[in-house]
Amino acid sequence: MTGSAIIAPLTTPIGRKAIAELVVQRILDLVRRGHLTAGERLPPERELAVQLNVSRPTVREALRALSILGVLEIRHGGGVYVTSLDEDDLLNPLDFYVSLNADNLAELLDARISYEPMIAGLAVHHLGDAALDRLQFLVDEQRMHPEDAELFHDTDAEFHKTIAEASDNTFLARIAKLLQALGETGRREFLQRTEIRMRSVEDHGVIVTALRARDVAATQHAMRQHMVNVRSALREVKGV
Repeated sequence: MTGSAIIAPLTTPIGRKAIAELVVQRILDLVRRGHLTAGERLPPERELAVQLNVSRPTVREALRALSILGVLEIRHGGGVYVTSLDEDDLLNPLDFYVSLNADNLAELLDARISYEPMIAGLAVHHLGDAALDRLQFLVDEQRMHPEDAELFHDTDAEFHKTIAEASDNTFLARIAKLLQALGETGRREFLQRTEIRMRSVEDHGVIVTALRARDVAATQHAMRQHMVNVRSALREVKGV
């Protein structure tokens, strides 16, 4: 867009006691309500400051925070725009936090030990034959290419995504996808080891067998054991 968006809901002043966090919340609310959409340009900083009845430094601080969150893109000399709001953009700050140290990744995997079995149990009665065949295909691909770390990464992501989407609960599936997406850098690092990847491949095979049997308890047990093994792999490599 060439012009600035007109943001009517911002015309009511917030008040002098407001701080940058309130400006952040106001702009996020506009995005949620659809008053600001992907790719849309915000009014100039000076205009925003007048509309919000806050100082320009306060507006600048809020815009920078929203840029870090992946909600806004600040183009030098070109204005401020709402990003595409793609999941990758919005997950970047959380992924960065997870990647800061191995302890954060360890806590993420601890969360998945509890969460993934629940999702898998819900998927048992919703996975059709085509989806089960796809899961088996992914496992077979992993077995046939034990040295291909990139192939394992991609098929592993699809494996867990397929199960999550079969939970028949959009909200739970999105949380599972979020947890899967986070820690990407850290997982890539310790999954470079062939023996660790192959351990996961065998775990995947056990999970598929339990899913085909429509056995909720066995599926949950297999998924939990898989995530425990992944957590143990991190401990082997990083010592956490």
